[in-house]
Amino acid sequence: MDKSINPSLSLSILFLLALPLLSFAQDHYWWANNVGWDGQRFWGDYIVRSQRYLGPNALPIPKVFNGRVSNERSFGFSGNSHFSTGDVTHNLALYGTFNLVPDVIGFELYWVPAEYYTMSHAIKTERKTFHVFYNRRWASGDVYLHTIVQLLKAEKNRIDLALRIGYRFPSSNMVGMARYTDATGYYLDLSFGKKILDGPLKVGINGMAGIFVWQINQNAQNQDDAPLFGLGLSFASKNWSLSPSFRGYTGYLNNGDRPLALSFNGQLDLNSRWQLFGGVQKGWNDLLYTSLELGTKYRFPPKVSVHVP
Repeated sequence: MDKSINPSLSLSILFLLALPLLSFAQDHYWWANNVGWDGQRFWGDYIVRSQRYLGPNALPIPKVFNGRVSNERSFGFSGNSHFSTGDVTHNLALYGTFNLVPDVIGFELYWVPAEYYTMSHAIKTERKTFHVFYNRRWASGDVYLHTIVQLLKAEKNRIDLALRIGYRFPSSNMVGMARYTDATGYYLDLSFGKKILDGPLKVGINGMAGIFVWQINQNAQNQDDAPLFGLGLSFASKNWSLSPSFRGYTGYLNNGDRPLALSFNGQLDLNSRWQLFGGVQKGWNDLLYTSLELGTKYRFPPKVSVHVP
């Protein structure tokens, strides 16, 4: 009886035994060689806190606003997919709108509670990810809060004009995988809306101009500042609306902090309470992703004032 071992079988067994070791080949020495570690600096100092070298939800470009405080109170969620060479990301997004004083002041809340991503070795190397997080696939994003204050109304002026104050709470993780910054940020912008056509089909032009600031927590530089801009159109009928727009910001460090985006968003009212919304976005310059979104929103009934004689 021939008890010799098949050479091919032996090689296969050795490969399977070595596979766990190969999966952890990206160790501290790989990272140190990749970033040129000086033996002292914190690993987070090597990650570039700009849109080009982070995940798609890290430093998103604020959307073009129509210059009008929304009088609705609503809650919504959406599924999002982002595609780029070497990085495919899927995430859940939550939205909330609360009107404090009708036509005067309102609040908006936005959060990505869960993000699943796959990144190639080349992208992980380019973004200088830390080896401890190399095989991670899940992340959670920062919370954004917008305060919107009405300044001018089209009924008395030629345009709607509003001040938007956006603040980012540092609640994200996976900085080591170059997904988020886990640092504060804010933006201020003036947003306007101007009706071009008012009838069964309403057509308008919208725009924004302001500043976008975020902390980068680097030794030599604490923050990056960027002019924020955007321009769009709006088309609306009784139960639907469409809004193409172009927007971006240009950071002064010029280290991948100048993203641009062309987007096309739409909304469809299913009834007085439920609404479907979605959009597609194409990134340019330092925004490397093409993104898709589809979601739904529930609008709470307005408060009814009861007059007591």
